[in-house]
Amino acid sequence: MSKTSTVSTTPEKMPVIKEKFSKILDSNFRGYFSFGDGKGYFTACDSEQDFPVIVNPVLSHIYEQISSAKSTPVYIEFIGEITFPAINTPPSNALMRIDRVQHMALPKASLQCAKATHNFLFKAKGENPYWRLNLDQDRLHFATQAGNRAYQIQNSNFNSTQTSYIKTNNEQGERLSLKIQPDHCYNLKMKEYWGLTANVDSVWGDFSGCGETGWPIDYRDFAGDYLNITPFKKINLTLNSDYSVEYQENIGEKSITKTGFWKSNSPDRVVVMLMQQGLQKIQEELIFNRSGVTLSSTKLNKNNIISRLPPSERVFNKMTSKKISLKNSTTQIEREFTVQHIDPNAEIDKALQKTLNQYFKIHGTNPKNTQFSAVNYDLNGDGLNDAIVLLDWCAKSGCEMLIFERQEDGYRFASRISQVQVPVIVSSSQHYLWQSLLVERDRKWFILDFDGISYPPDTRNLPPVNKLDLATDIILFSQGRPKKWFPIKIQ
Repeated sequence: MSKTSTVSTTPEKMPVIKEKFSKILDSNFRGYFSFGDGKGYFTACDSEQDFPVIVNPVLSHIYEQISSAKSTPVYIEFIGEITFPAINTPPSNALMRIDRVQHMALPKASLQCAKATHNFLFKAKGENPYWRLNLDQDRLHFATQAGNRAYQIQNSNFNSTQTSYIKTNNEQGERLSLKIQPDHCYNLKMKEYWGLTANVDSVWGDFSGCGETGWPIDYRDFAGDYLNITPFKKINLTLNSDYSVEYQENIGEKSITKTGFWKSNSPDRVVVMLMQQGLQKIQEELIFNRSGVTLSSTKLNKNNIISRLPPSERVFNKMTSKKISLKNSTTQIEREFTVQHIDPNAEIDKALQKTLNQYFKIHGTNPKNTQFSAVNYDLNGDGLNDAIVLLDWCAKSGCEMLIFERQEDGYRFASRISQVQVPVIVSSSQHYLWQSLLVERDRKWFILDFDGISYPPDTRNLPPVNKLDLATDIILFSQGRPKKWFPIKIQ
């Protein structure tokens, strides 16, 4: 991400900080592209939004080799970027720049948007003679008409912008050398194009063909609804899977809506580009850092001039659904509490295990050596038992706790709380219809209140409370730290 900043001052005025809009290089996109009469358009998979495309001679030549006629839609995978147009350029709010085509094909020659792109690092194929190759993190699979062979490799990292070599031997001692390099590669009979060539040197002969890289990380998992809420203002931020954005500020009865797009090439950072407010074109940029399911930003770039965001507007939490109850936190629902000493489930909850795997995937963390234990209790009074999960990330100060809200179609993440000592007692008090939780630390009791989005991340800076005034007879993990744990399987 490259930026250029300058500071200029004028008499008796605060310094003005100027900064160019950010550049996101090597972002992956796929969908459908058409070109005719000098104009190109791209539509992302699962989207109806057309982006005007800046068409260069290389892109035009590739398209003409693959398409049967002008303006014929073709499937495309490419590296590029969504950019701001000139502020006075009608009619589009955004432009798509295609830097490097990875794959292009007529729709009938490709699985198109249904094709999986996350289950390989690199794959290649060739004809006359037939061969196929698939490369993942530590395995290389090579197939010819004579049969299939598998190779264990130690390092499959390669850079798609430069020539890469991989050499290996299988258990039978059969050698194989793979050379990957960026180049134009066509199969005009099948009307397909790839941006990489592959050459295999093996004991069965030499093979040449075309290849493409996979996308092991899907940055579209940023998509979802985020909320920033204070006593005076509520801001909803929606990142859609087609890269569109809606940013809505609500102050009392007044509402302001801005729309635009987002982009990312990192699991930890996303850039939000706001381009339209009503009938007015705007150019505003927010760069968010991600931690778990939270987005945070400290500054706004408006027309290349930086302003600092107030602390209350810097953090956005991902919601389980777009609509969140904004009832006063003192609103209560009538509930009856009977004595329940709830211990962890004796059998593994497959749906919860799948949810945990997805949770770690979103965080870009491998859960291979992590185990969990869980109890179930209806925390929000909707009649469905939520999951209260302990991870075996435990120390003297306690364990890591995750809370997932049960819904009809599975579990949705609700909270993460650090250094929790068990047992945990369900409180008689509610906030935003969720029961508060009582936890012990240093022989004192503290209450965790739901704030409309989540429980507090830990018990620090919370005042101690009198347990007898608030406790019910519902105890979670009543026997203390679990003795049995379940693995979080990698999927």
